[in-house]
Amino acid sequence: MTQSKADLHFHTWHSIDSFISPKDAVNLAIKKDIRVLAITDHDTIEGAKAASNYASKHKLPVEIIIGEEIYTNGGHVIGLFLKTRVPSFQSLEDTLIQIKAQGGLTIVPHLMFEEDALGEYIYRYQVCYLDLLNRPDLLAMIDAIEVQNFTLIEPQYFEKTHFINEKFLQKAEVSSSDCHIKINFGHTFSLFDGETANDLRNAILERKTTPLCIRKKSLVHQLLGFGPVVKLPIHITLQFTYRIIEGVYVKTRNTIRKHFPSKQHKPV
Repeated sequence: MTQSKADLHFHTWHSIDSFISPKDAVNLAIKKDIRVLAITDHDTIEGAKAASNYASKHKLPVEIIIGEEIYTNGGHVIGLFLKTRVPSFQSLEDTLIQIKAQGGLTIVPHLMFEEDALGEYIYRYQVCYLDLLNRPDLLAMIDAIEVQNFTLIEPQYFEKTHFINEKFLQKAEVSSSDCHIKINFGHTFSLFDGETANDLRNAILERKTTPLCIRKKSLVHQLLGFGPVVKLPIHITLQFTYRIIEGVYVKTRNTIRKHFPSKQHKPV
């Protein structure tokens, strides 16, 4: 059976920390022979929809999955095959439930990412695998673990993540670019049997994906993974501001609804 490449973690300029247009994302996928590309922007699915529309309109040989990298209070989660955006900064449980309600798949990205104190204080990048082990109901809603991520260059990252997954979590393993700049793309991907997004879905559910990362030994190639780090201070500041604004909005809306409930019209 034919094997194809998929990248399940990619950011366009609809994320605040990427410089890649949806059109360029599609063209990059074609250039690097990526058959299925999941656009997983932060807090939005607009980039994914734009890329999907472009690929469909021009009948290009790449299939776009509508995805989103979602900030939860328990760490980042990727939702795939989404129909609508999943709001950020909810509990991990509520986020997973909303993804599943759309018929989506869930991926835990950068599971073993080492956070600094500031990042942990503002929001958690990673889902803690101990949280999943302590909550079997949450673990049951996880479909895959990102065991390789091109932007993380720690030599033991794959070994540690693979060990945790194989020993405890026992989910499909995927490898993704977490691409924010063009030079980071095409080195890290997942192989699956078939050619379509539906084939990929089946491969994830059956735990038959193969994660691969082709990283040369040269210092320059290793440093490519640091692309997003340059924008990290901006990223943290904007996300922190966004979180405050969203929190104020939600509290204000709930207060208005509490004190000025809408009239309920009785059926005639």
